[in-house]
Amino acid sequence: MDETDEEWIADYLRLEYGEDIGDPDSVKAEDIKHIGHFIINGVPTDYFTYPQSGEPYMWATIETIDGKDCAGMTGTPPPEGSSGPIS
Repeated sequence: MDETDEEWIADYLRLEYGEDIGDPDSVKAEDIKHIGHFIINGVPTDYFTYPQSGEPYMWATIETIDGKDCAGMTGTPPPEGSSGPIS
């Protein structure tokens, strides 16, 4: 069974933040919300929100580069008026 984007982002965020999957307070796939699909500098990019506190606010992303998906985080908000949110 393939992992959903939300499951993959949750795994990535737990790794980044040093959280354990068994911790009830760790980020879960159901906490991840897809904001939209955008083309940023020619790179297809999906933006996701997740529960967090503190500043700056961060978004999780999946960028498709050379046919491979790359998970990441950014403080740059999704662009307004780009190729728009697509679900």
